Amino acid sequence: MVRAGVVILGVIIVALVVGMGTGVINLQNLNIGQPAGNGGIQTSPDGTPSTGTGFTGELIVDPQHRDALDNSETRDEGIDLRTTYYKSVDGVSFSSLGNGATTISIDSSMNSILYFTVVPLDPFYVAPSSMSLPNPRIIDFGFMDVNLDGVREWWFKTDLRDIPAPIAGQVASTLSLFINSYDDGASTLNSPANILNIGQASGTVIFIRWEQSVLQETADAVYEYTVQIVKVSGAGGTEFWDRGLSSLDIPNIGIVSLTDFDEQLLSSTDTLYRYKVGETATLDNANYVTTAQNGNEVKPIPLKIVLSLQDNATNDNLDVTLTLKSVTSNQGTTTVSDTVRLDES
Repeated sequence: MVRAGVVILGVIIVALVVGMGTGVINLQNLNIGQPAGNGGIQTSPDGTPSTGTGFTGELIVDPQHRDALDNSETRDEGIDLRTTYYKSVDGVSFSSLGNGATTISIDSSMNSILYFTVVPLDPFYVAPSSMSLPNPRIIDFGFMDVNLDGVREWWFKTDLRDIPAPIAGQVASTLSLFINSYDDGASTLNSPANILNIGQASGTVIFIRWEQSVLQETADAVYEYTVQIVKVSGAGGTEFWDRGLSSLDIPNIGIVSLTDFDEQLLSSTDTLYRYKVGETATLDNANYVTTAQNGNEVKPIPLKIVLSLQDNATNDNLDVTLTLKSVTSNQGTTTVSDTVRLDES
């Protein structure tokens, strides 16, 4: 008699083999049994308050900090990160109720809604998307200057309806907040070799195999990707590539055609393509590229470029530069880039 578990495992293995063979599954990006930490673009649940029993009175709030990429690793409230609680009746103006592990008062004007912010005090990124599952009471989050100190922070909207009654020996109900964060890990970009002897055939497909490396248990918040193509030699200033057939494969986002990049003609021989994750270079408009504990640090980010170099007496050379621009955990910016020469000869 065949055990059901063995059959299921066999089906999974066959599916993996077929997926890898057809290219549907990228083995290099496949992590089994590893926490993903909800990297990528941070997306709010945008929920609505429940219709349960409203809550007023004293509330014990207990923030518990964890590494989003290694849940066994704890952080310290007030040392690594600071949690602050707010009252707001309109979601615009906020009044502080306290911070850290404390007891706060919830009055009827709050309509059973508590706001809180999380501010890193060490080089950490807050990981808001990964907090929705362990905190089902979080119904919304965003990024704005809540305390009006000139610096934006992540805020969370929490539904207090149907909070359990105080446990034995306590005079107040308890709300545990499970707060996840990433270590700030600046990424690096490899330097592929120049590509020679491309030839003049129309529609020649070239792959520049860039790789972004992010250390284990760290994240890099990339807000902008640019591809700059400079014609360094050759006759005329005509574009020698097909924008519609060329693309960049971005971690967490997927294959993006150069037609979806903003194109800027810096000169007759210099073209810049820019892909912005959001409108502003801020932590809420970033693609968090992460590596979990024991995860693969190498993230392929290949550029496919389709060339049609001119058939003439001159040698057409193109310099192609990939640049990644990131927001650091202290809300500064950093840049990494690499250039590859495409040589017709």
